[in-house]
Amino acid sequence: MSSDVLEQGAARLLVVDDNEDNRYTLIICLQIEGYDNIATAEDGEAALALLQAQEFDLVLLDVMMPKVDGYEVLKSLKAEGRLHNVPVIMISALNEIDSVVRCIELGAVDYLSKPFDPVLLKARVGASLEKKRLRDEVRAHLRRMEEELESARQLQMSMVPTVFPQPTAQRPIEIFAMMEPAREVGGDLYDFFEMDDGTLCFFVGDVSGKGAAAALFMARTKNVIRLLARLLHGADGSAPTPAEIVTAANRELCQDNTGMMFVTLFFGILDPRTGDIGFVNAGHCPPYHISGNGVSPVRAQRAHALGVRGNSAYETRHLILAPGDAIYLYTDGITEAFNKSDEAFLEERLEAALHGTASAGVEAIIMSVSDAVKAFANGAPQSDDITGLALRRVP
Repeated sequence: MSSDVLEQGAARLLVVDDNEDNRYTLIICLQIEGYDNIATAEDGEAALALLQAQEFDLVLLDVMMPKVDGYEVLKSLKAEGRLHNVPVIMISALNEIDSVVRCIELGAVDYLSKPFDPVLLKARVGASLEKKRLRDEVRAHLRRMEEELESARQLQMSMVPTVFPQPTAQRPIEIFAMMEPAREVGGDLYDFFEMDDGTLCFFVGDVSGKGAAAALFMARTKNVIRLLARLLHGADGSAPTPAEIVTAANRELCQDNTGMMFVTLFFGILDPRTGDIGFVNAGHCPPYHISGNGVSPVRAQRAHALGVRGNSAYETRHLILAPGDAIYLYTDGITEAFNKSDEAFLEERLEAALHGTASAGVEAIIMSVSDAVKAFANGAPQSDDITGLALRRVP
């Protein structure tokens, strides 16, 4: 609601009193102060009916009334969650001060004593309306922020692939991924795309921090890696190695990084024909190799995260994905998920969730871990972004 609505001539007031003289006197006093939009009710029952049918900016409510008294009106408004939107000033006789205290405890914002003092009436009505105006502005601002954050969430989710290609004879690879930000937007990222030579680039990353700043750095990281993977070439025109791509991405992300953001990253290039994965682990969680022999972490030496040092060195390591094998990448939002007892999920529970998925599809791998994390958290709030990506080489 805009501030104009609560200007004196436009503010909508409801006077509730079983005494006609009191209602008349109060209306006259309010009109003298410039309040013209005034409705009346002679008891609490009529007041509740009006409050259901119309919107009011302020209610002046008598305590003692037949049928439904002021207490019952307050209790009804409180039960409906409307006291935050409709401030109530109690009207009381001087000998009803204990009742007024009870009404304040029930949610009324102020009180007026009979007979009405015009100066006090003006001050308390004006102050209550001003507080409502400010609350309305805050609520409107929060609604706008929520709408913008929801738009940002949808935009961010559209930046990661959500359509997963089926395996083909030329690329016998299954792939599936999921991402659940802890807030409306987050700093986790994943991506995969095919190179001109038929190899498959894939990566999972985790930006420092959370919220909008992390989401923007996430978008920058994703775009930089995609561009470099497409544009870089070796001296002989060959495709770039993972180390060359990550090294160039790190230099770019260190530029103009005034917020000192960084991103841990596991980046790989898979040759579907041979199952060879060339990869770089830039400070990220070790992924898991899932095969008929069990589940084992890919423990290559971890280099610096991207965005920390412009001269960081990266080395390409290799892993063979045999037909039927899978690789599972994730962010630490999984292992650092907490339950209500403040216990962490940890790697042991992750490995337990991955066991038994040697012959499962990639979506089943992702959902097995997701379900295990949710069951472990048991309703505890999500403390960090959660992302997982699985690749399987089809036999």
